Amino acid sequence: MRVQGQPAYILHHRPFRDTSQILEIITRDYGRLSLMSRGSRAAKSRLKNTLQPFTPLILGWSGKGEMPSLTAAEPQQVKLIRLSGKALPSAFYINELLVRLMHKHDVYEDVYFLYESVIKLLADKQEIEPVLRLFEKQLLEALGFGLNLTMSAETNMPIHAEKDYAYYLEHGPVELSTVHDDAYIAKLSGKSLIDLSQNALDSEDSLRDAKRLMRSVLHYYLQGKPIKSRELFR
Repeated sequence: MRVQGQPAYILHHRPFRDTSQILEIITRDYGRLSLMSRGSRAAKSRLKNTLQPFTPLILGWSGKGEMPSLTAAEPQQVKLIRLSGKALPSAFYINELLVRLMHKHDVYEDVYFLYESVIKLLADKQEIEPVLRLFEKQLLEALGFGLNLTMSAETNMPIHAEKDYAYYLEHGPVELSTVHDDAYIAKLSGKSLIDLSQNALDSEDSLRDAKRLMRSVLHYYLQGKPIKSRELFR
């Protein structure tokens, strides 16, 4: 198999032998996959500065099996994307989520464009917390794990902004006043649910509730394994 001219981003890279590296990438048309990049860590390699995370790339590769070989790489654009401050660890966090939640070779074109847009938002110095929460929500939707944020799971009635709710995993919100167990994963206000559903996290309360909910949901889908990149925020 030979692929040329494929838009992609590097999510992670790790050394292999003396001068090579293994790249974990997300592509527009082929999903997430691993590539062997031979010699690209050598001091005189022309690809050494090109193969960087968060840089929009055009890649080519060839070969069979689980790890084809990189054959070409060039930036999509002349101007580099620069991330600074909290945007940088936030971008590493996003990369880790994709590596751990996306199955290799499953094609999610929406995820590629979602990733591209969130990296640009971080580079444009948008407020970090709303960007991350909305990315988490939209990523789950794109992967088929979308959350019920608009209807009571118990009555199928619309969420009321003035009421409080308990959120049950893979089920949805239930009015807190009717709950008689502790099997829910988060408590949050109806207004916070509505704000999250409308991509409008413009209050501290909504942001706090959204963070609590998304952290619990992701903990489940990551099977309880800790997210290493969170340590970069400390």
